[in-house]
Amino acid sequence: MTKGTLTVIVVSAKGLKNADDVGKSDPYVRLWVDDVDSQRTTTKVGTLDPIWNETFKFPITHQNKLHFKIWDSDAPEKEGKDDKLASGSIDLKNVFEKGSEEKTHELTHNLGFSKDGVITFKLTFAPSA
Repeated sequence: MTKGTLTVIVVSAKGLKNADDVGKSDPYVRLWVDDVDSQRTTTKVGTLDPIWNETFKFPITHQNKLHFKIWDSDAPEKEGKDDKLASGSIDLKNVFEKGSEEKTHELTHNLGFSKDGVITFKLTFAPSA
């Protein structure tokens, strides 16, 4: 069983879809590893090509996938919830075997026929002693 610490750097995204009627989306990423509590990046205001370079750590006891959702943050005074821009998951097998991996994930919908941009992660894994 794989145990250790997964470090995830949410690097950037490019070409995100615009969910706002006026202006551009205000994206942030929420990420989690299977059943481990989610963490989130800061919100980048008014961009479809955000750069985060934010680091997160997850304890790994048996999990094997990194899940993420990209959201458009709506203004606090706006009724309703944030809009989902994209989501996906990354199998962690390669990072467990190699120790590190840079992963650019293509964001799609409509069974992969429509493109919603890309998101880039840097992943490293440190096994427990």
